Amino acid sequence: MARAPLTGHRIRTARRDRSMTQVALAKAAGISPAYLNLIEHNRRSIGGTVLLRLAEALELPPAELTGSEENRVLSDLDELAGDPLFADSPLLLKDLTTVLGVAPGVASAMVTLYRAYRQAAEQNDQLSERLSHDPFLAHAAHSVVSRITSIRSFAEILRDYGDLETADRERFTGSMAEESERLSEVASEMFSFLNSREAARASASPSDEVDDLLYDQNNFFESLERAADQLRPRILSGDVIYLEDLIRYLEKKHSVAVKRVAPEEIAPLRYRWEPEGKMLYLSKGLPPASSRFEAARLVSRLDATEAVDAQISAARLTTDEAIHKAREALHSYFAGALILPYEEFRAAAEETRHDIELLQQQYAASWEQVCHRLTSLRRPGSEGIPFHLLRTDIAGNISKRFSASGLQMPRYGGACPRWAVHHALLTPEKLVTQLVETQDRANYLFIAKSETKASGGYREPSGVYSIMIGCDAAFAGRMVYADGMDVERARVAVPIGITCRQCSRDDCAQRVHARFDPEQGE
Repeated sequence: MARAPLTGHRIRTARRDRSMTQVALAKAAGISPAYLNLIEHNRRSIGGTVLLRLAEALELPPAELTGSEENRVLSDLDELAGDPLFADSPLLLKDLTTVLGVAPGVASAMVTLYRAYRQAAEQNDQLSERLSHDPFLAHAAHSVVSRITSIRSFAEILRDYGDLETADRERFTGSMAEESERLSEVASEMFSFLNSREAARASASPSDEVDDLLYDQNNFFESLERAADQLRPRILSGDVIYLEDLIRYLEKKHSVAVKRVAPEEIAPLRYRWEPEGKMLYLSKGLPPASSRFEAARLVSRLDATEAVDAQISAARLTTDEAIHKAREALHSYFAGALILPYEEFRAAAEETRHDIELLQQQYAASWEQVCHRLTSLRRPGSEGIPFHLLRTDIAGNISKRFSASGLQMPRYGGACPRWAVHHALLTPEKLVTQLVETQDRANYLFIAKSETKASGGYREPSGVYSIMIGCDAAFAGRMVYADGMDVERARVAVPIGITCRQCSRDDCAQRVHARFDPEQGE
């Protein structure tokens, strides 16, 4: 099922606001008036160079026409519509799109309810798993069943034998009371145990709330950028901030000592901050780029807490865990802004045609740090390429996701197995590039690479992750990775979906979940 876009509505509104006719706009964008009419009535998907030409003709940034916020809700609605839960009462995405256009609050409420349902289902699975494997719960469950069986047996005796002697009746009645008390005690112990182990969770996922915060801000925080720009000259001693610069600043400004220690001394962590003793411990197994980043994060905690907390207080965060996760994410954002200055880094990215490995060398940063920073170059009037980013582990679990490119990101479950992010795990440390075509005929450029994050020496297991960054194919000419690709020929692109349940491609041999498509039937 192709996604029903809202871009056409925005184009028509923007054109009318400027008192332009369809003929005038079509001529300025280099397309026919008939084609523009189809676009404005959402009967043609739009992306790539056509979108850029229309945005230029309307003197608007492309992101304003694509509507990242509504697209994100629409992506969630698409995932909702593909859930087997609705197989008996199918939801047409075109109808959901209409709801989003007419009553966006209702559409957002539907997404919220669906998230709560998914989280409740996950909690139920986790609880079932715990009941099956936790020794205490297994014993308690057996005890509950035994008490209920005893009570039932005594009750049946009292019911079936009305001529019991008074003494026997009192004995059975007393046994029932005792078993009932024991049953109550066991049940109380179970609930206390479950509560103490945080079995009860909030209806909204903390990770979802943090994702929403990043999407709402388009992964750009001007106040943190300004704070980083003001602080950088006080730390910088050359062209780039190195670990030694940060150590020197921490010692001079905050009397913090930084010590490199053996991995086993702070395992399983790779670093440890002790505010009481003003000590930052960094594992000797931590790569230089990661050590510098952790030192920069500590600078954020000590110097940018006010700016970070201002963003937290303005966000829609409902739990302590969500607030903690958001605070950690924003300290990481500040660290990236500090060591990779916005305007300088954006210019370097354009100059190198977004060659990530060259940027790594220029800024002594890791692949993931450079990719993260590229996604945050969203300052109005000084924007970089709108990128998407995805990180998975070797099992396919998604731990980071963001999209400013228009690519729909899966929220539940894994991504399409054809995505380059998975292929990169087959060739560790080797770059994988890919030109893809989605079901709505949009083309994207994917660049992925797997990285091994060592946590210590020989005896310590390492983590393996794959990080993928990409953009709409319309921006491929500004990327070194598109050299040699025939981007204009869509037939050379790899056909992909988002997830199996959201994909209606009939020719995919890698499908693992059937999807009910209400427009096509089973």
